[in-house]
Amino acid sequence: MQAGLTRKWRPRLWAVVLTVLAIVLCLPFAGLFLFRFYDSQLVQQTEESLLSQASVLSATYAELYANAVGVPPPELKSTSAEYAVFPSISINRETVLPPRPDPQKAQAPPGVAYEKIAPQLTRIANAAQAETLAGYRFLDTSGTVFAGTAEIGQDLGHVYEVRQALEGEVVSVARTRLRGYREPVLYTLSRGARVRVFVAMPIFVDQKLIGAVYLSRTPNHIFRFLYGERFNLAKAAAFVALSTALIGYVFWRFITRPLQQLILRTRSAGQTGQSWEPPEKLGTREIADLGQSFQTLTQRLQGKQDALKTYTAHVTHELKSPLTALKGATELLRDGDISGDQKHKLLDTVDKSSQRIEDLLANMRAFSLADQQAMAGVSDLDSVLPRLKQAFPGLDILIENGALPLPVQADTLSIMLTHLLENAMQHTAQRVTVVARSEGSETIIEITDDGSGISAGNIDKIMEPFFTTRRDSGGTGMGLNIVKATTEALGGTLTVQPSVTGACFQIRLG
Repeated sequence: MQAGLTRKWRPRLWAVVLTVLAIVLCLPFAGLFLFRFYDSQLVQQTEESLLSQASVLSATYAELYANAVGVPPPELKSTSAEYAVFPSISINRETVLPPRPDPQKAQAPPGVAYEKIAPQLTRIANAAQAETLAGYRFLDTSGTVFAGTAEIGQDLGHVYEVRQALEGEVVSVARTRLRGYREPVLYTLSRGARVRVFVAMPIFVDQKLIGAVYLSRTPNHIFRFLYGERFNLAKAAAFVALSTALIGYVFWRFITRPLQQLILRTRSAGQTGQSWEPPEKLGTREIADLGQSFQTLTQRLQGKQDALKTYTAHVTHELKSPLTALKGATELLRDGDISGDQKHKLLDTVDKSSQRIEDLLANMRAFSLADQQAMAGVSDLDSVLPRLKQAFPGLDILIENGALPLPVQADTLSIMLTHLLENAMQHTAQRVTVVARSEGSETIIEITDDGSGISAGNIDKIMEPFFTTRRDSGGTGMGLNIVKATTEALGGTLTVQPSVTGACFQIRLG
């Protein structure tokens, strides 16, 4: 990193994993705050239940009243059709009314008909309350409670919903609930636990308003359910905690720890003098492949470094001879006291040494570009044969299976074959046979010539940089190295094969 540049902050992997686990762990608790959206549904369910009960009780009220005063009972069909309503209460600050006003003292007792049916309606209300926990009140036309579960003999005509019902309207409201004790702190998360639903429905007999039914109930809330299921919730919480811990362990075991081992192993690469090896336990297959890629990369970099050292030593050695010759010839030419023949010989030495330096530099440049020139693609021997014959008119080049597709571009294939044909021609070859064939998933190219061949003592040296048996005639020893580097860049290999006459080189491409 250059001086003056600051390293950009990035979170560590363990911090990201820990954050994700914390979010997962908090999701069940965050759901408690979402219960507020469920409150309205619970309140509307309570309203719907009260409306259904009010419909039944209003029909009962009207039936008993008609029998008490001696008139025909009302038609239930018209009554239910007239007052068919649906839940409509929503929980917010604007719609929730204040607590219900206290009842007032009745101005007059209810009529005889009301007193006659009051015991029956009270028994029905008490029996229903034991099952539903709702409050039931039966009112006359003035709003006086004459039957029900509470406030009998008191006046509720001043209450908004009762007043609206006595005017012939079905009314549902939610009012703030008053408690005689302090509610649990957890209940403050629920608005539905702090209201009470009231429903008032008018009663008609022979199209005449005779009173109203007034029902109330506290909606169910989710915390009551949670308390009832507290043991199951404890088990679920334990399961969530164990699952989160298991997820954390899996992340640590198969991702975090292997990556940390790779980082430590990579940082120490090259410091111990040993080749880089991936850790034995690398978690997932992808991380194992990443470790293998690191190993391949370090091996290639190490090979490049070793090759650089080797070529540096060879270049120093190879350039020393022509440079020494140039220096000596220059000094003799400066003396001026030489004959014409000697001058021409010295100039020949200068020319020969300069040419060798140019050849060395050109071949070194070709070798350094071998990786870049190695282009995978599709070509065949027939496509490069014309340019090869044009470059080597003195060679008889024979092609076998020339139409076989080869996994290399035509230009790259031409460069590789050109160096091999130059090598054959320099060793007195007259005929070169190039054969292509397939073996399984590999493609093989064999180049065989009828030249002088390779001696047993040199067969292990010809792939070494700058090794040549033609140094006196200008050989640089780089041709086969260029072919080898290009082949390896394509993922293949270059080998020397046994041959009865001449030399045989095999290029194997995967």
